[in-house]
Amino acid sequence: MVRSIPEIVETYFRLVNAEKFEALFELFHPEVEFRAPFGFRARGLEKVKPFYLSVPVNYPEHVDTPLEVLTAGNRAAVLIDFRGRNRQGTPVVFRASDWFGIENGRIRSLEIFFDSQALPRLAPGSK
Repeated sequence: MVRSIPEIVETYFRLVNAEKFEALFELFHPEVEFRAPFGFRARGLEKVKPFYLSVPVNYPEHVDTPLEVLTAGNRAAVLIDFRGRNRQGTPVVFRASDWFGIENGRIRSLEIFFDSQALPRLAPGSK
């Protein structure tokens, strides 16, 4: 079954929030190109997995809520509301954006944007 881009994006956020990482990883192309704040760049799913596996360690409570999804061609831009608590129990709330590239029904590229410089001010100890 080939999923539409909005379906892929909805599934991605549902699985991230539920911490169902094995199912999440099935959404990715094996040679995914990935970028995130703090200089994290990776090529290939095996190198991307540690990023996702660190989320519940750094944020035992976390919910990414897609507020708006815009699609064009094989791309999706998503405005996200992040709410959670870091491992020190400090509330963390910020807006982020994800830029997805989809190829043959799988996430071929993903770039995550948020103000990483402001994060330590929002919740000391966060990363």
